[in-house]
Amino acid sequence: MRRLSSRWSELESHYSVVVVGSGYGGAITASRLARAGRQVCVLERGRELQPGDYPRTEADFAKEFQIHLEAESGVDLGRSTALFELHRGGDVAVVTGCGLGGTSLINAGVTLRPDPRVFQDARWPEALRADVPGLIEDGFTWAERMLRPTPYPESSPPLASLEAMERAARHLGGTFRRPPLAVSFEGGVNEAGVRQGACTLCGDCLTGCNQGSKNSVLMNYLPDAHRHGAKLFTEVGVRYLARDGGRWRIYYRPMNSGRERFEAPDPWVTADMVVLAAGTMGTAEILLRSRALGLPLSGMLGQRFSANGDVMAFGYNTDVPINGVGHGTHPAEGREPVGPTISGIIDARATSRQEDGMVIENGAMPGAFGRPMLGLLAAAAAVGGEDTDEGLKDKLEELARVAESAVRGPYHGAMRHTQTFLVMSHDAGVGELRLEGDRVRVNWPDVGTQPELARVDSRLREATAALGGTFVRNPLWNRLTGHEVLCTHPLGGCVMAEDASAGVVDHEGRVFSREEGTEVHDGLYVSDGSVIPRPLGTNPLFTLSAVAERCAALMAKRHGWTIDYTPATEEPDVGARVPVGVRFTETMYGSISGAVEENSLVAGDPKRIDATHLRFIVTVETLDLERTLEDPLHPLGLSGVVEALSLSPRPLTVERGELHLMTREAARPGGRRMHYQLPLVAESGERFFLDGYKDVHDDAGFDLWVDTTRLLVSVHRGNDASGPCIARGLLRLNAKDFAVQLSTLRVPSARDTSRRLSTLLRFGRFFFGALYDTYVRKAA
Repeated sequence: MRRLSSRWSELESHYSVVVVGSGYGGAITASRLARAGRQVCVLERGRELQPGDYPRTEADFAKEFQIHLEAESGVDLGRSTALFELHRGGDVAVVTGCGLGGTSLINAGVTLRPDPRVFQDARWPEALRADVPGLIEDGFTWAERMLRPTPYPESSPPLASLEAMERAARHLGGTFRRPPLAVSFEGGVNEAGVRQGACTLCGDCLTGCNQGSKNSVLMNYLPDAHRHGAKLFTEVGVRYLARDGGRWRIYYRPMNSGRERFEAPDPWVTADMVVLAAGTMGTAEILLRSRALGLPLSGMLGQRFSANGDVMAFGYNTDVPINGVGHGTHPAEGREPVGPTISGIIDARATSRQEDGMVIENGAMPGAFGRPMLGLLAAAAAVGGEDTDEGLKDKLEELARVAESAVRGPYHGAMRHTQTFLVMSHDAGVGELRLEGDRVRVNWPDVGTQPELARVDSRLREATAALGGTFVRNPLWNRLTGHEVLCTHPLGGCVMAEDASAGVVDHEGRVFSREEGTEVHDGLYVSDGSVIPRPLGTNPLFTLSAVAERCAALMAKRHGWTIDYTPATEEPDVGARVPVGVRFTETMYGSISGAVEENSLVAGDPKRIDATHLRFIVTVETLDLERTLEDPLHPLGLSGVVEALSLSPRPLTVERGELHLMTREAARPGGRRMHYQLPLVAESGERFFLDGYKDVHDDAGFDLWVDTTRLLVSVHRGNDASGPCIARGLLRLNAKDFAVQLSTLRVPSARDTSRRLSTLLRFGRFFFGALYDTYVRKAA
């Protein structure tokens, strides 16, 4: 499968539609509006990970884990674009996915409709409730075609975990069934024209599917959007929005670029329409920042947060084998199948009082979790576990299995006999998302003491007893932590409502522009889990998808666009070659003046009375180093900002800049040239073009340092160098900043250390080889 994301330097300054986030809401919106002929740009904070890139080992997982602690500590651990994101520091710990595809990359793909009573709740706007048989039903149908849910096939190998769940269901009296899963159990081409392999039953769904068989939105809606012209940009963290006349200005921060080491201001992009789909936590965070900076919004922003009644617990060391640990690095051949993460459910939603209902699902731990969970569960069982069966013989067998796990690892003994339980139920939905420091936190005192959660706790203890195991609660749910809840399905915070006094968006997802009333911001939407006004009592992905499909359909109808729902044909084979690129960030600064008749050295003298300061911070990148080096111009993309008060009081954004690195084009005989071309856009809309070069040539004396750190520039009005020259000058790079620049050198798409090092070596050989040829070999 081809990579979908574009390099930052291809990001234009304006789009018809900017979608922030790429989970279910963002991917669906991008696909449908691109199919409607809109110019769509998707901004995703995480990275693009393809099958084969996801963690398999404990060390891999550690690199893909980020955690935000209490605001007072100001501590964020892990890479800011790591796949797993844990929000702590509030009353609810929230786990979300960070990557192109959002949380769909790390969920279990359970595609269940909610209890019909959910949509009858008066917390939904009346227009949506009336539309359940209409566009909501259409939304389920459209999403079903793309996500292709199917239950675990009866013809597939038996799963020990599934059999154990059926045994527990008989004990509990609930309805046991195999839920529809967004997983491909047979290979083939999907609705988006993407060929997928068949599930290998490895059990590693929660750390990302390396076989490409899980139907995350990376495998359908996002490639569909890409094929219909949408541009997808990863590692772009949106900070806040501002209204600018008849358009929206979106300020963002490139991630993992090293720009923060140069204290670079945030660049921006403008749009006629913005759809926030950054997930419940991300969308609320962006809007809370925006409101703090003056954007008028409903006072309900952040309110009515729900954890969807999520509960996780374990039936540890049961009397029956479970095989509940994924294969990880072990090949599937010759091993007992684990299955997809979830293969069976006990559906206990048919209660007279809806809030008493719940869905209990089995779960598989990914192989990367196996060994860490071995010690954690053994300790938790010893300290706070409840053994549900008795007898000396049973006790000795349990101790023997614990010892076997300790000696032989997580695929044996007590761990092989451990069932993971995942529950979706109901809660009061009265949490609040607050911006504390620079992060959103959940404020919900006593959330863990709700009677609904105590009811779930009791049912899971019964399910464990049916298997003869030791009941182990989520380790966070205890008196010492205030019964902190672990949530994997956050909902609300920007809920739908009739007006701004009750919610943040209307039934179409349009954002209210006042604290009261029904007036909305023109062209500002929310389409993700944050708009859901109540817990769903089941896995939310199917409901989110249907609501997002409806939102996109209403956008199109309101603007007179037509969405083409025709299935795509198979994508052509792009070959086995996987390109690898490099990225680094550079800053240079100096002076310019209006003395355009002078050469740049004279015009850029900082002692001139008309000299003014200019600084740029640009990220230099290529996604395909080999192709760049094969081209005689050696072109790399440039993105970033320029600070020049003589041009604009606010930083200017670089749009589709380019660097020709160590090219012989236009260079003096025997030398090289580094040619910088920076089209600039001011917030006022004015356009400038900065044209600069470094003349790399062996003149008298030792001039290598000067040649490689001195940039002679001309500034033109307009889109390119054909416009009138309005300034010339000289920019330099000092030794300290050069050292920082070297520290920002990255190989973002390399899958392993060997590939990363070989790419860095290849780039170094080219750059320093060109210097050697110019200054050493010539002199010799």
